[in-house]
Amino acid sequence: MFKVDMHLHSCFSNDGMGTPQDLIKSLKKRGIQGMALTDHNTISGYRTVQQVVPNDFLVIPSVEISTADGHLLAINVTETIQAGLSVEETVERIIDAGGEPIVPHLFRLLSGIKKDKLKRIQTKISAIEVFNGCSVPNTNLKTAKVAHALSLGGTGGSDSHDPFYAGYAYTVVDSTDLCIDTVLSEIKKKKTWGEGVTMPLAYRRDRMVLSVRQYVQRGFKRI
Repeated sequence: MFKVDMHLHSCFSNDGMGTPQDLIKSLKKRGIQGMALTDHNTISGYRTVQQVVPNDFLVIPSVEISTADGHLLAINVTETIQAGLSVEETVERIIDAGGEPIVPHLFRLLSGIKKDKLKRIQTKISAIEVFNGCSVPNTNLKTAKVAHALSLGGTGGSDSHDPFYAGYAYTVVDSTDLCIDTVLSEIKKKKTWGEGVTMPLAYRRDRMVLSVRQYVQRGFKRI
């Protein structure tokens, strides 16, 4: 069994800090064996780190896409996918690119796609994020119930924008074969699940305040 933080951000996200290398160091200290680097609407961070990843660590090229309906994780994509499309169209483009679409923080006010949109794509996806380190525990429990009700697998990710908190949440993969194909295969078979601990209240509060401030500064547009 190994653990992968399937949702975190580096300085290549406009609201993140720390390099991809900083994230790897922090995750290794916490006993996490891999990450999906999901910077907002860009794959640039992965390109800077892909040649220097330690042999005992896995980095999956990924991106968090801002769809017209909320955020969507594209796991195992090597090219940026256009933002601003409907969640249905975005899912199709992720699949066409050989990636795996995963719905993060389903119920988040500004960036969750919500349950109605999820039902429109549930036959095209294998998993939703059932443990987000930046979400309150009750919301994670609510999302986990949705996953069970819709017979979907689960993932976990810290959603950290600061290397210090990387690895607070993670996806459990029941295998010893640390490679991208194994992670994707287990997700597709709906055998993964998300676990972890919720980040400290002070960090989550500061993240929420920053998100709202940036939302206003963007002219009430989501990232």
